Amino acid sequence: MTARIAHVKACPRRPRRHLPPLAHVSPPGTAQSTSSSNTNNVSSDLSGQESKLATAHQSASNPTTLNIAHKNAFVAAATKARRSVAAITSSNSVKYLIAGAIAGIVSRTAVSPLEVVATVNMCTSGTAPPLLRQLRLLFQTEGLRGFFKGNAANCLKVAPTKGIQFVAFEALKRVLFRLRENRRTGTKVKPLMAWERFVAGGLAGMTAAIACYPLDTAKTLLTAHPERFSGVLQTIAAVARQQGPQALYRGLSPTLVAMMPYAGLDFAIYEQLKLWYMHRNKKEANLLILLAIGAFAGTVAQTACHPLDVVRKRLQLQGIGGRPIQYRSMIQAASGIMKKEGPFALYRGLQPMYISAIPSAGVSYVVYESVKKALGVRSFH
Repeated sequence: MTARIAHVKACPRRPRRHLPPLAHVSPPGTAQSTSSSNTNNVSSDLSGQESKLATAHQSASNPTTLNIAHKNAFVAAATKARRSVAAITSSNSVKYLIAGAIAGIVSRTAVSPLEVVATVNMCTSGTAPPLLRQLRLLFQTEGLRGFFKGNAANCLKVAPTKGIQFVAFEALKRVLFRLRENRRTGTKVKPLMAWERFVAGGLAGMTAAIACYPLDTAKTLLTAHPERFSGVLQTIAAVARQQGPQALYRGLSPTLVAMMPYAGLDFAIYEQLKLWYMHRNKKEANLLILLAIGAFAGTVAQTACHPLDVVRKRLQLQGIGGRPIQYRSMIQAASGIMKKEGPFALYRGLQPMYISAIPSAGVSYVVYESVKKALGVRSFH
């Protein structure tokens, strides 16, 4: 025993090994608790998603929810449409169009009896009786309705025609002004000159004539042959079916040739006289002055272009009501009328046209200026 103790003391002492600290070990049941907690969280998330899907499905299948959604979509679409319409109607071009259309309807309706007589005179050969006798005969044979036959077609034609004329005229004036402004540098640009207004007015008149010519053909046929045609659309359809669509544009060439000087003179004279009055009197013209200026401008334009208007109406009525097709072109028609009926035949119907053109042109400009002022727009000078 003593020997063993001596042996142990003689052996060297080994150094103590330092072990790393033990990782924290959860007590029993803790790991299971954590796993269980994670599982509960996942289950909770899945339950939440399922609950949301169920709610969405329930909302989609609920008629009340669908009605509310549809109502909101309809309100949004209606609001967008209302804003679009407001943007369009606030445009100056639309206001010019509205003012011109109203002016055309009012002016043509006011002088419809005189225009009926003038149209009949231009479409027939021979000496015409006095105007008052024609009006009395028209009233005796057809009554009050005879004074306004073809007026619906006339208004349907003149409303877009006048509207397009005024819109195009205002736009073309701005174009011509900008072209002249671009050619000048460093100098003050003067207002538009008379010839520039003439060009703008003539081109505006030609644009409107091309766009609305079938309506003009229908108006002429309804006035000359009310027993054969009963409406604008029926007249256009009948002519296109019997003679082809090209018959609706018969007489377009003299119309375009006449429209350039007619509309050009009409617009140019009216605006130049209106500006002259404003500069001289330092104030805008009243309605009575505008009526006189517009009547004078219309009279000058009608006098210059009446022969071409007669040729146009003769070409339109060819092949209708037993009338033979004699002329194939504007020049042939004009020369044929002068050879058979004399040169003054080209001015047949000018007297009643004078009587209708004077108030019609004046009323047209007065109404146009009044509506334009009410809509808050001004013409470009």
